[in-house]
Amino acid sequence: MSLKVPFDLLIQCGGCGLENMISEFSPGKPAICNQCRENMIAYDLANTFQSYVCDSCQRVLLLKEETSFVNGESECQCGCREFNELDIKDFSDRLTKAEKTALDDDDENPDFDWCRPASDPAIMEDYNELFDDDPGFS
Repeated sequence: MSLKVPFDLLIQCGGCGLENMISEFSPGKPAICNQCRENMIAYDLANTFQSYVCDSCQRVLLLKEETSFVNGESECQCGCREFNELDIKDFSDRLTKAEKTALDDDDENPDFDWCRPASDPAIMEDYNELFDDDPGFS
């Protein structure tokens, strides 16, 4: 099955089990768990996960093998109960290759700077001045 990129991804974290929704996901984009901060793509997806695509909204679901999922009974967030099974091996390979390429690109960019930019001089020093200058303040 060919997926339109980007797509919405519902992925269950291999570490803590939390379901994470990543909107407009595309291979190479990081998938970090909202709870434990693990890289969810780093797990062995092909051997420990099952994958489906919703027929209605094209959302990809990556669920742990032990998660109960029944096509026709389980329901997507859009309300649809019809899913196509996704080839997890092929999907996992695409994600892994794209992630490695994205990580390699970041390291080789000579203009990439790990330091934060200098502060904006337009920011007011005194927080209270923000309210004192309000024309509605009497």
